[in-house]
Amino acid sequence: MSPKNPLENLLKLALSMSTRHHEYYDETADSVELPKVKALLRVLADTERDLIIEIQDMIVTGVLDEIEEMDRVEVGSDPPDDTPFAPERNDSDPRIFICNKALAQEVKGYTFYLSIAARAKSELVSRVFEYLAFIKSEQIERIRKVCESF
Repeated sequence: MSPKNPLENLLKLALSMSTRHHEYYDETADSVELPKVKALLRVLADTERDLIIEIQDMIVTGVLDEIEEMDRVEVGSDPPDDTPFAPERNDSDPRIFICNKALAQEVKGYTFYLSIAARAKSELVSRVFEYLAFIKSEQIERIRKVCESF
């Protein structure tokens, strides 16, 4: 991609966010002893790593064939549930703290990507960031599924 392409800067921003999320999940998983929380963090780290690879590929090749060829991703009219888990236990239960931190990160990413998609001046940019928001919504569902059991 040429540096004049605004999509490259946006993708680099997305890459930076995904890298921070991956580092948090990976480092936290290394320090957590609770098996369910560790497993959740590993899944989130793996998904984030896959997303990093996809974004890097888009930046390096400049080819957005996957996005152009796939059907439009429907993000949904209702935003994901961003309600924290048991906020009264956030300071006393490390599982809840980690779940809430992961949830907040993913909601922030989801909102960010969706706002870029909504303001995009081209269909392709909009579709790229709708796709990224969709990935974040799936992450939020995973977090909810595991953390609701705590």
